Amino acid sequence: MRSRDAQSRITLAPGAESVGLAVMLADLIRQNLEQDPRKWADFDRLDALICLEALDAEVTVTLAFARGTLVIHGSCGAPSIRISAAAESLLTLPIVRIVAGLPHLFGPHGRGLRRGLLTGRVKIAGILLKPIQLIRFTRLMSVN
Repeated sequence: MRSRDAQSRITLAPGAESVGLAVMLADLIRQNLEQDPRKWADFDRLDALICLEALDAEVTVTLAFARGTLVIHGSCGAPSIRISAAAESLLTLPIVRIVAGLPHLFGPHGRGLRRGLLTGRVKIAGILLKPIQLIRFTRLMSVN
């Protein structure tokens, strides 16, 4: 069985330590794993490159998940999933409530996400090709 030491299994790529969003995401995921051991199942199964783009802040990070490890880069390569939105919208993703393993799009924060998706203010590329990876990522990121 692999160690459940989030500190050693989540790292920042060279240069990413100067990208605030990268540091914040690393801290958030570490805290989520420490506070809810059930999240390790999703972390250990995630095998995807996920790009988050804060369009208004012109900040891009890639989360390179490799079945039990995560390296966060301060740029975007060729991701399997790309989530593009204003920084404020990206920061609300972790507080969307999860119900039955899926984001609850009818709660207070979920309605904002749903509205963003319908209006194009939030874009998720890869949602049809990698739905299971997106669900695992969403559950891992959720503070609920």
